[in-house]
Amino acid sequence: MKIRADPRPLYIRAEEALASLIGGTYQPGDKLPPEPELARKLGISRCTLREALRSFEERGLITRRQGVGTFVNASYLVIESGLETLVSLDSLARDKGLECITRDLVIEEQPADEEIATKLSVPQGAPVIVVRRTKITDGKPVAYMYDVLPESIAALEEVKANFKGSVLDFLLERRSPSLSHAWANIVSTEAGPFLAQKLAVKPTSALLLLEEFLYSTSGSVVEYSRNYFVPGFFRFHVIRHIPLASRR
Repeated sequence: MKIRADPRPLYIRAEEALASLIGGTYQPGDKLPPEPELARKLGISRCTLREALRSFEERGLITRRQGVGTFVNASYLVIESGLETLVSLDSLARDKGLECITRDLVIEEQPADEEIATKLSVPQGAPVIVVRRTKITDGKPVAYMYDVLPESIAALEEVKANFKGSVLDFLLERRSPSLSHAWANIVSTEAGPFLAQKLAVKPTSALLLLEEFLYSTSGSVVEYSRNYFVPGFFRFHVIRHIPLASRR
């Protein structure tokens, strides 16, 4: 279970490794090993482990009792997905038998600033539709999502009338434009004051940022999104294939 070979920042790796250990080895009510033993299992320092435990305690995933130990709480969940599959968080949660609730929903039209105009390949100042919301699963805030699409793709009133929690699902149900694929980049980032308030974490807490461009079959960018995930609730993986030429 050593995690030092992973190139990502240590605090992200520590939280994911701890989540995997809790979600797989220990059941609700179980007591975790003492900190020195747990740190050795994860291949991290006790200082890094304490930060991960503090983050999990804030989210209600564990309970630490002074002089007694650290215990796994009930209702621990992990939403797992392969990044090669383009599917909404709502669908992932539904497949796990969970309800994914949308909170703090804002759908509005704005003029595209320089950054968004570049990402969507539209003129600066062109109208775009912005959709922002917090996602709640099992009573806990697990993600904050920010999507932008050109007004030429869908008008404000249409999005407001038909949005059910996911911009991807909205576009798939609409069947226009025809969607082809997405390009995604996943990095670690610090929550900061705004996301800390939305996701009930500390401003210094680590989040996973999935930045994504959604393309139509004609090759145009039809949506740009920034999705912030609380690491302990998610596990992403990628299936990598060996090239045919290397098998010969």
